[in-house]
Amino acid sequence: MIRYCITFTALILLSINITSAQADSSRLQSDITLLSTFGTSNDQSFWLTHNRWGIFDDASANGLFLGSANYSIDNNKTFSLGAGLDIVARTSANSKVYIQQGYIESKLGFVHLEVGRKQSIPGIDLGELSSGSVAISNNTVPIPSIVVSVPEFTEIPYTFGLLEFKGHFTHGWLDDSRFVTEAYFHNKSFHVQLGGDFWINGYWGINHTAIWGGNSPIHGELPSSLSDFLRVVVAKEGADGSPANEVNALGFHSGVWNWGIKASFGQAKAHLYYQHIFTDGSGMRYRNKFDGLWGARVENPFQQKYITEILYEFIYTLHQSGPGLSDPNPNDQPWFCDKPNCGYPYGGRDNYYNNGMYRSGHSYLGMSLGSPFFMTQHQLDKVDPSIQTYSSVHFVSNRNIVHHFGVKGEVLPTLSYRFMTSYARYFGTYNGLNMGTLWGSIDPSVDSEEYFFNPNQRQWYFMLESSWQPKQNLPLSLNLTFAADKGDLFNSLGFLAGITWTIL
Repeated sequence: MIRYCITFTALILLSINITSAQADSSRLQSDITLLSTFGTSNDQSFWLTHNRWGIFDDASANGLFLGSANYSIDNNKTFSLGAGLDIVARTSANSKVYIQQGYIESKLGFVHLEVGRKQSIPGIDLGELSSGSVAISNNTVPIPSIVVSVPEFTEIPYTFGLLEFKGHFTHGWLDDSRFVTEAYFHNKSFHVQLGGDFWINGYWGINHTAIWGGNSPIHGELPSSLSDFLRVVVAKEGADGSPANEVNALGFHSGVWNWGIKASFGQAKAHLYYQHIFTDGSGMRYRNKFDGLWGARVENPFQQKYITEILYEFIYTLHQSGPGLSDPNPNDQPWFCDKPNCGYPYGGRDNYYNNGMYRSGHSYLGMSLGSPFFMTQHQLDKVDPSIQTYSSVHFVSNRNIVHHFGVKGEVLPTLSYRFMTSYARYFGTYNGLNMGTLWGSIDPSVDSEEYFFNPNQRQWYFMLESSWQPKQNLPLSLNLTFAADKGDLFNSLGFLAGITWTIL
């Protein structure tokens, strides 16, 4: 199937290249960036390393060289063709040289095609103050993929301009070191927006992700045929012969339902949004109550440059369809319960971002593919590697409550700033709260306070970032960022300094 995808993509690019002589303009840009992070401890502060496309090592100070170049041909109407390459050379506790971005892209009408690694966030744009989409964010290095998309809301014919749509379809390859190696990555979204040119618009849609195929150290080679791919796309159960834990759906599925309202008030713009997280059928049917990300964003609220945007987000993921078992089990009526499943409806313990078969979960290169507040085993090991989490999966705290606030603006025409602060409470996982058993936390003979995340662990994260361009027409910009972590888990001060020079 991969061979067919690559061949099909090459044919499309070749056909587009034949028409490139019709293009009206072309552009070449090249940048060199030098960056360094350091702090009061080897572990770098949270907002110095998260939501920065995975370029920094969070376990030590960083010295980083980033060279980038991109070329585009555009006739500004129906056709464009471009390519980009970013190379990172990093010295740190985990020094490496690698390709951060390497892609070819094209546009034909309103349809876009991307092949390779490209930094892009599918779905709804939440802005640079956001903590990141719960589905796919900018928290890690881009996955090598083929993406077909309609990236901007586009009018649906015969709706008088009142109804628009956007969406994308991705097939990718997870080439990192994972529990299940050589797995595939599937991601798609579809959104509709009502309102057209009115001052207020409402939108709704879905962003769905699946990790599937690959080689498991337990089950061997997992289903990966074309028919299996089609089952993954529609979240259908595995065919006969699939492993037992792929009976409900082939692969590991997760995603969000997106709801939002956008409004304009003169020069000010407001955006209210809700991302409802799901990882199985109960979440798709909203049995996990109001778990997800709630946000409010206002652009140009005071009609002046000093504050150009304000954002607040609230993340709540405690419910997870309740503490009951996901499916009937022979031990679902322990001695201390008078009803099966202790009276809870089946379909609970959604265990966001985690999966029993794909134990690396919703991650790439060890980093969360979605919200950075879902804590990994790697992050907890920085506190104390001996902490018992009663779990063999990647994310050790997915039951969280987070308040996140951001503001940005301009002090001078050449000096801008961005400030973010986050207060997080980590409650661990249901499996951990149960001490690794089916019913540990409800059994009166078990002291669940032995669990590290009971009571919950509380943490503050701060960041103040400034960007200065000495002269508006000078191709040089300077960045200085201060960050701090304070709480039950991490306590550090950190700094990031960088300089970018645009050569062409």
